[in-house]
This record gives sequence, C-alpha cells and structure tokens, in this order.
Amino acid sequence: MPHNSASKTCPTPSLTAKPLIHCPELSLSTPPAAMCPSSPFLHPSSRRRNKSKRPKVGEEGQSVSVDSLHRPRVFLGGSELLISDISVSREVGMPDLSQDIIVDILSRLRLKSVCRFRCVSKSWFNLTTEPHFINTHLNRHRKKQKIILSSNNSLFSLDPEAPIDDDMLPLEIDFPLKNHPNTEWVHMFGSCNGLVCIMPQPEVFFIFNPTTRESLRVPDCPRPSHICPPEPQEVIFHHAYSFGYAPSIDDYKFVKVAYGCMVLIFSLKSSSWKRVQDFPYRHCLEKSGTTLNGAVHWLCRRLEVGGTCVIAAFDLAQEKFSDLPPPESVTDYKRFTTGVLRGCLCLLHQHDRRHSFWIMNKYRVKESWTMIMITDSYASISLKPLCYWKDTKILLARSWKQLLLCNPNDGTCKNFLGNGLPDKFCADVYVECLVSPNLWFRRNSRLRLARITVLCTFLLLVHMNYLLLVTELSKFLTKKSN
Repeated sequence: MPHNSASKTCPTPSLTAKPLIHCPELSLSTPPAAMCPSSPFLHPSSRRRNKSKRPKVGEEGQSVSVDSLHRPRVFLGGSELLISDISVSREVGMPDLSQDIIVDILSRLRLKSVCRFRCVSKSWFNLTTEPHFINTHLNRHRKKQKIILSSNNSLFSLDPEAPIDDDMLPLEIDFPLKNHPNTEWVHMFGSCNGLVCIMPQPEVFFIFNPTTRESLRVPDCPRPSHICPPEPQEVIFHHAYSFGYAPSIDDYKFVKVAYGCMVLIFSLKSSSWKRVQDFPYRHCLEKSGTTLNGAVHWLCRRLEVGGTCVIAAFDLAQEKFSDLPPPESVTDYKRFTTGVLRGCLCLLHQHDRRHSFWIMNKYRVKESWTMIMITDSYASISLKPLCYWKDTKILLARSWKQLLLCNPNDGTCKNFLGNGLPDKFCADVYVECLVSPNLWFRRNSRLRLARITVLCTFLLLVHMNYLLLVTELSKFLTKKSN
C-alpha cells in the first residue's frame, strides 16, 4: 500500500533500543528525534519538502519514491545527506568508532561538554575518568587560562577571553569551609594543572579543583622536634607556603617554609609529610613561590655577608635547592614579584617610580633575560603577572585593587574592564581540567585493599593446609592405634 505523503507520523523507537543516526565518515550522531520528518533537529527546508502529497519527478525524468520524501535529511557543511546514506545503529552503546578516535574527539571539547558526555554511558564515564584522557584534555586546553580571585570569604572565577557583554562577570565558586564562621579571607598559595592550594582558615589547607569542586584537605603538619634559630638581622616569624607539580615523578607537593628556615613537604602521592634540608638563603618570603618546570622559585640572597641576589629554585622531585641567575641590575630581593608567562619565568621590579618587567625566555640562561619597561607609575604598588590577553597584552594584578592590561611594545597600562570585581582581592590563574586531588588517595586505597586481599588469601591457604595436615595426622594416629 502506498504511503500517505501528508502524514507526519514516525515509528516510536522502543525503550530498550533507541536508534541513533550514525555516520562513520563524518563522526555524526543524531538524537532519535531526528529520525522523524517533523523533528526540530532537521533543516526547515527538509520539513517543507516532506509536506508534498504526491511523488515528484526528478530532473532527469526519473521518478522519486514517496518513501524517500519521508526520510529525514541532515545538513553538514552545506551538504545534504539522506538517512539511507547513514548507517543506523539499533543498539544502545558506543558508536562504531575506535577508542582512540573517541578520546581524540572528546579531549578537544570544553570541560562542561565532557561532563555532559559522561552521562551517555558507563563506558564513556570510565573513559573520561582515565588518567590518559585527563592528561590529554589538560595538555590541549592548557593555554585557555582563567583568573581565580580570592577575597573576603569568597572565591571567584573570571574568563578574560569572554566577551565583555557576555561572561565577563566573575562567577562565585563554592569551596571547602565556605559557610564556616571562622572562614574570613581565603588565601591562595599557588596553582598548577588546574589545582589550587587555598587556606580558608589559619593553618587549614586544601588542594582544590575550582572546576569540579573536588578538594583534599592537607593533614596538619607535625611539629618538628627542633627549630632553626632566626637570624638576628632578619627575624622571620611567619611561614611561607607554595604548591607545585613534579612531572618526573608524577606527584603534587605542598611546600611549607616554617620559622624562616625549615622546609617541610607534603606529598599527595605518599600522603605524608617529610622534612628536607633547611632553607639556605636570606629571604623575606611574604608571598607564595612560583612553580615552573617542576620547581618552586623565590628571589632571595645568599647567606654570606654581602651575598648577591639569586633566584632560589627548589626541585620538587630531588627536594634540593639550586641557584638561577637574575638580571644584573637586580640587587634588592625584597621588592620583587615572581610569576610565569607562557612557560617563562618573569620578575617585576619597582625602581624609581617605574617598573622594570623581566622575562627569562630560556630557562636557567642568564643572557635570555628581556626587559620591558612599564611607563605608567604605580609607586609602592606590587604587580603580579598573570597571563597574556588575546596574545597581545599582558594581564597584571595590581595587589588588592584592580587588574591591568600592559602593552609590551610601549609599556603602557590601562584598566582591565571587568564588572562586579571585589573591592579587594588576590588573583592567580588556573586551567579547567579533570585532575582530581583525590586520585592518589584512591590509588593508595586500592593498593592497600589489594595487599589486604593477598594477605587474607595467604592466611586462608595456610589455614586450609594446617587443617589438612591435622586431618591426615589424625588419620595416621588412628590407624596406628588400631
């Protein structure tokens, strides 16, 4: 019986097997609703053509079946495809693609889209939680940095690349102990691979992912048996903190410089504290160090009398200090701010009501320092480099007050237009990622569970052998007594 071309009904797919339109060559998947000619997923012209009541004749005089008029069309890049040209999968599950291709496609999407695709199936959820996928996604989106602002009992996220009329407003972020009465100012001590170290309360630290909201509380540092005596000329009563990643050993470490000299390290991989060599420099560590290339950097001075300024680099893998050469004109280590721009170490120095902005283009090479003079005067104001804005200007944080855009060609600065910024804030950068601060805790838990399982199995075998031995011995003694 011929089809009624005016009808817009389509067969309802069964609940057990929802059809998916799949095109292996174009990597296209369309919802089940697209199979209906009246579906809103189809191109409007496709629905208009389906209203025809009788078959039409092609340009070459060949008749077109009425059935072909009911087949939905998909438009990609100006090309029109009929459903007959696309294989329809009747099974619920993964498309007919290799896992490498799926990883390659999903790793190019924004994090919000990846989180939505986790709900597609259990296999996709497991795929997007594997360390290989997380690292691939992180490496592909590492340059898309966001700004994180900390202020009074609040954390905010700001996308500097968003249109001003769209997403330039800072978004408030939930964080651990946000609603606790003792939480006041949220301090930040470094950001690495999307993880940020925060201190919402005095001596209470969390490794926090602002994107996924996962967090790990750092255990309290054990009090050492002895402390270093402070220097008579520079008494340091406060502690200094930093956070970084050692790629050679795949471990995140939280660094605490206590009482001005003791260096204590907490490893996420081993979930334990460790004391290493004392801090071998004179310093005024009022800010967190800068993490780059698996090391934490501070600007300090050697301990000897008349010691020169050096950049102290603490290697997180070897847990040792080394010196980096600063620019020759750098003589006062107390008025410097370190930072990272596009993988290069940089320094901001205040001098004669002007700021000299230094960038080390090649790591550990003294001759690679390049100076940029900031002509606008910000006397007695600390500036911190954050990131490049639209690949042309440098985004700076003017401490506690505002964000600035610096033109590296002429050194001029202007205010960064952002609506709803807090009156006072500290700023840092992070990337959206799926890195979990609890990954190593879960790995250690599974390892401990495996060890317990092996031990229990061994004890069970020993017990069974013991019972077998007792049974055989009892049979032997019974037979001998008879």
